[in-house]
Amino acid sequence: MIASLLQSQLAQDVYAVIHAAPTIPVPSATALLVLPLQARLLVAKPSRLNVAVRVVLLFAYLFVAVLGERISNHDKLIIGFCLNLIVSAGALHSVHLTFTNRRLIDAPKIISFSHYGYSDLGWSGAVEMLFNFRGIGMGWGVSDENLRPYDRFIWSALYEMLTQHVVSQLAFAAMARFGAHNHGKTLYELVGCDVAITIALFAFVVSSCSLVYTSVSLLVYIISALLQISFDERRWAPLFSNPLKSDSVTAFWNERWHGLLQRHAYLCGYRPVYKALTYLQVPGDVPHYSAIIGTYAVSGAMYEYCLRCTSGALLMYGSYPTFNFFIISALAIILEHGVVEYSGRRVGSLCGRIWTCVILFIPALHMARQVLLAMGPMQDPAEWAWWRWLLPLSFALSK
Repeated sequence: MIASLLQSQLAQDVYAVIHAAPTIPVPSATALLVLPLQARLLVAKPSRLNVAVRVVLLFAYLFVAVLGERISNHDKLIIGFCLNLIVSAGALHSVHLTFTNRRLIDAPKIISFSHYGYSDLGWSGAVEMLFNFRGIGMGWGVSDENLRPYDRFIWSALYEMLTQHVVSQLAFAAMARFGAHNHGKTLYELVGCDVAITIALFAFVVSSCSLVYTSVSLLVYIISALLQISFDERRWAPLFSNPLKSDSVTAFWNERWHGLLQRHAYLCGYRPVYKALTYLQVPGDVPHYSAIIGTYAVSGAMYEYCLRCTSGALLMYGSYPTFNFFIISALAIILEHGVVEYSGRRVGSLCGRIWTCVILFIPALHMARQVLLAMGPMQDPAEWAWWRWLLPLSFALSK
């Protein structure tokens, strides 16, 4: 009894310390310097020494990142979250560069059963492995036929940038305006503001990510033209594929969402869980379904951690809405697989769209409130300087 009380008091003390902390350890961006070395080794001629060095570099990345750093501007949620996300995604990418087999990158240059038949792809191949997160053209990535390239690349990209800039600015303005009125006295006002903020957050995430991606693709196009290097437009297809048309949760995540970290979540979440349960001879579909949960748990934990590296997000101590959002998606995918297996009918059509909307939207309400709380007080759009409306990604300057 006494021991139980002591343990309870100790736990409360620990929780109090965590809750009172202004930030949690911020991963060090210095670790990103390891990635070019790993990418260069991956595209070199394979050998056991090559693999061993990549493993050592993986541990070096994790060690440097975990050491952390103190950055005062992490009170700015968007800048802080993006920096944390880049370093965290870099850790997953380091795992990918360590454990991806060379045969998934290109075919042997000579007919041989030996892995020494692969040639050195040089730094151009390393750059491809470093930035081609979707694996377009690779044995592990998205196939070209599943992509919808731009009709006329440069004009389509410019139009896409203009459209997404307008949407992102309006969505952020809506978040600021509804966030200021998110303390209504009636249930109608609270629910109405939460719904509006969630919709605005979804539009903001999709549009801002598309804006950054399209800007990078246009920059690559210009540099390739100046250096007279071939530019494959199929590798720079639009980032998203109409997420609003998803008729199942499986289709939303596997086909409609951006898919930048699908390979990474598979290596860090699905594969370890599936291999472990298979080794333990767990029967049936349990290893597969457990591995699906592991995949989304990795994604949820990463985004939750990146949010909580900023001071505002700790105000929702004891609640993990972003992590819960991904776990609910995993459970929904498992349920959809079960429906297909036992009924032979795929989740889809109008009922599938309603199901997808409900499963994704309801958990997102709590997640949007977490983001709004982490943002803190935001300036009303009516008080923005004129250049805030014209400058792309100017919302990154806000708290």
